[in-house]
Amino acid sequence: MTESLDLVIKGNIITVVNQRPRAEAIGIIGDKIVSVGTAKEVEAHAGVATKVLDLEGKTVLPGFMDSHAHLMATGKNRLGVDLASVQSIKETLEKIRARVEQTPEGKLVFCREYNRLQVAEKRFPIRKELDAVSRRHPIWIQHFDMHFSMVNSLALEILRFSADMDGVEADVNGEITGMIHDPAFPSGLVERDRFSDDVEAMKALTVVTKEAASVGITTLFAKEESENAEFIMKNIDKIPVRIHPMLMLWPTDEKDVDKIVDADFLGDRKCVAICADGSGSGHTAAMFEPYSNDPDTLGMLYYTDAEMYDFVKSAHKAGLQISVHAESDRSIEQVLQAYERVLKEYPREDHRHRIEHFEFPGWHQIKYAARVGVALGMQPMFTIVCGGPNLDYYRAYLGDERVLRTQPFRSILNEGILVGGGSDTPVTRMSPLGGIHSLVNHPNKEQRIELWEAIEIFTINNAKIGFEEDIKGSIEEGKLADFVVLSEDPHRVPKERINDIKVDMTIVGGEIVYMRKP
Repeated sequence: MTESLDLVIKGNIITVVNQRPRAEAIGIIGDKIVSVGTAKEVEAHAGVATKVLDLEGKTVLPGFMDSHAHLMATGKNRLGVDLASVQSIKETLEKIRARVEQTPEGKLVFCREYNRLQVAEKRFPIRKELDAVSRRHPIWIQHFDMHFSMVNSLALEILRFSADMDGVEADVNGEITGMIHDPAFPSGLVERDRFSDDVEAMKALTVVTKEAASVGITTLFAKEESENAEFIMKNIDKIPVRIHPMLMLWPTDEKDVDKIVDADFLGDRKCVAICADGSGSGHTAAMFEPYSNDPDTLGMLYYTDAEMYDFVKSAHKAGLQISVHAESDRSIEQVLQAYERVLKEYPREDHRHRIEHFEFPGWHQIKYAARVGVALGMQPMFTIVCGGPNLDYYRAYLGDERVLRTQPFRSILNEGILVGGGSDTPVTRMSPLGGIHSLVNHPNKEQRIELWEAIEIFTINNAKIGFEEDIKGSIEEGKLADFVVLSEDPHRVPKERINDIKVDMTIVGGEIVYMRKP
């Protein structure tokens, strides 16, 4: 090395490189790592202008990555009415009424992160209760899993929901109740995530990316519909984190695939995302056996087998990476069969096609996924947020046998499957440390994994799932200078305390983009 360093970072460095897992210092020129080793080795290349960031023993990891995030939905959520902690219908309506009083007539009052199992009444406010709050504001309450909602009469009218649409609930008299769920919900979701202007959109994008930086995330995989994805990429220089776009389609045809191939804003590695089913909590995830608390329901598949195959074939032949939301065994089987058939007909050695969630697989499907060679974008925080205390929420609709195969991380990793960790924000909060905590403290002890494996899921594995392992995911020469600085070493605290570790600093390209206030 002839050029002197721009920056030296000194601390307790966990490299996520097996050959040299620990180091004392990192040398940086521009936005790249050029040396990793002892403090003496690295500082030997410092010059008079070299800056030194001495972290006094604090722990440095590669910047965390989130493999599955809905940025613009999250940004708009953060600007909406927070219902995450409400305990009753009365409290819910009071919070909505307070926002209505501050909102111009005709403007949407969006309410986020409602959990019907958390309120005393175990239900949503009904449409008439929302109408009593306001008939001059469209009101939308979204369940935390984003797969079903309650709206008032004006929102029904504006969003063009009608009683003949599948997923729009009606009572015995044919009157719309206001409950909207899959498959009607996704089309409404897209409408809700459109912004009135670029100022509003930029405010939402800024809020969510600053939040990401505050939890140590340096790269977000942004799962967005086209308009939002293009907006994000046009404003990439105005936000503190890196973006890996994934284009979400509702629904799909070959013309959509052609548009993605031609979309320059998506970069070289283009990824297309669709949904095969809904959610377990909404009883729309596709099951082979009925829901335990609703024996007449098997959930739903969004596509026929032929439609799924046709889409996978067209996207695969176009050279795209494919990401399919599939929560439960029946949808997982459909997607795996489509992948397997297409890969036999049109082999591609390194496709890294994805299944998102893989939340309730059959035991045989884990080996099936390994055989097909798919990667999994999973959400460890689901075990806490969606599963509930001791997986009680899952158990209510899955029963005692199926709940044992929810989020089966140990079984999956034992088969050598590539797993990347994400949040599915706004379904769960962005929190890689929370995800790591969930992985090593899984309520089902048989599915717990080792700490080093959990860290890899939010670092190098996510880099691999995005074809970026040559520039991200570990601390080694030639990679981007993206780091997270932690208040404590996760290897040196009891595993039950990992969630208490703080993010002290986030660094992207050698620049500090977040610093925790004392």
